[in-house]
Amino acid sequence: MASPDFQQNYFELFSVSREFDLSLALLSERFRHLQGQLHPDRYASKSAHEQRVAVQYSAFVNQAYTTLKDPLERALYMLELAGVSAEQVSAEKIDGGFLMEQMELREKIESIADMVDPETALEHLMSEIAQDTKNHEREFVEALEADVLNGAASACVKMQFLRKLHQEAEQIEAGLLN
Repeated sequence: MASPDFQQNYFELFSVSREFDLSLALLSERFRHLQGQLHPDRYASKSAHEQRVAVQYSAFVNQAYTTLKDPLERALYMLELAGVSAEQVSAEKIDGGFLMEQMELREKIESIADMVDPETALEHLMSEIAQDTKNHEREFVEALEADVLNGAASACVKMQFLRKLHQEAEQIEAGLLN
């Protein structure tokens, strides 16, 4: 292994384009390749320093992979690379229409258990949340490509809201299966 570069960005690390829409198959392939190079067996006879660096670099590779494979984390990372901090993203104002939609979705989630066919209702709701998420991912890409960073940050906040709703829906789904 050449001397690891902890300063390179995650896209450079995996030699993939710095784009939101990336090939997860290619990313996984490059991840497996890097992890193979960093396997502890390759460093068993090396110095303690080289072993420690390999462990640190492996952790760096794992963090990079975890970030890039998740659309929301990838979007937030892309904003970070563009100079927008997590605090700036969190402080982004959200339009009232979106917040009203979130309240309606939350009410639907809360009423699922009382429905005649909660499984089907939950399936439809999860599909609606997934479609909304895709729409806001497109909104993010368009804003980032137009260099409208506050618009891209706003799309990320919306994606965060939807992720929380999806997680709540998954918890309800788990409860229905019991």
